[in-house]
Amino acid sequence: MFRRLKTWHGGLLCMFVLLTAPAGAVERLDYRVVYRGVFSMGNDLPIAAMRLETRQLDGARLSEMRLDVSSVDYPLVESLYPIRYLFRSWTDPENGQTLGFAISEPTRDGRHRLFLRDDSTSGTRRFDLHAGGGRDYLAQLEAGLRPDGLVADRPLYDRLALLQRIRAGELRAGEQYQFPVTNGRERFVYRVSVEGARRLMLAGAVVPAWKLRVDGAELTPDGDRRTVHRPLYVWLSQTAPRTPLRVDARHAIGSFRIEFNGRPNQVLAADHGPNAELNPRPASGG
Repeated sequence: MFRRLKTWHGGLLCMFVLLTAPAGAVERLDYRVVYRGVFSMGNDLPIAAMRLETRQLDGARLSEMRLDVSSVDYPLVESLYPIRYLFRSWTDPENGQTLGFAISEPTRDGRHRLFLRDDSTSGTRRFDLHAGGGRDYLAQLEAGLRPDGLVADRPLYDRLALLQRIRAGELRAGEQYQFPVTNGRERFVYRVSVEGARRLMLAGAVVPAWKLRVDGAELTPDGDRRTVHRPLYVWLSQTAPRTPLRVDARHAIGSFRIEFNGRPNQVLAADHGPNAELNPRPASGG
């Protein structure tokens, strides 16, 4: 049952960490993942905790984002199919573009991969995270250094970097924005539509928010676009730094909700950092 339910993360992690914050962390946000569907008899079932951390590395040469997902506090999930997922993304602090990202799934069929930007068609090169060149490149990234031979001269974002890029921009109701995205294997175009201003209840407090719809399409060899998942709906606080408050996604086995698990004043009191233009472009299709 939960082996199938584990497939939730591919879509939800398009937008969105249970360890001590690393030295230099500038932001740490906690979330809870809730499932509702056939496996929960139509009821809400919390299945995992998430933490999103962002920090500037030495000299602000790189920004690092870290997303941890774990079901350690949820005995039912732990007994059937424990979830452990770590996603790390290193970006250029000036433009938010991806320089490299790493994926670790230390579970029964664990995978540990590192992707670095290059000039190939896919825009990335894949390495084993804990062996050979991958291990060496990881050490460079963790030290705040751009890996040797890295090429990042075209706009491209991994999915976590995309979330942060959206947060850094000035959002306007009715606008649509497009971004080139990679998962390390395929290239995508993501369209972000600002549906409008909303008021979201958070622990008894009303928080002004932006509601966004996010659609992803894969670029096929013949130039067409193929939808890769159902639309995601994302709520960001209207106050900078536009804290992610909630993500809703539908899947064939049910619906998933990521909800902010912090205090309302953590959002309402935040008001720092300039906003950069997202440079909206007309979105084609759909």
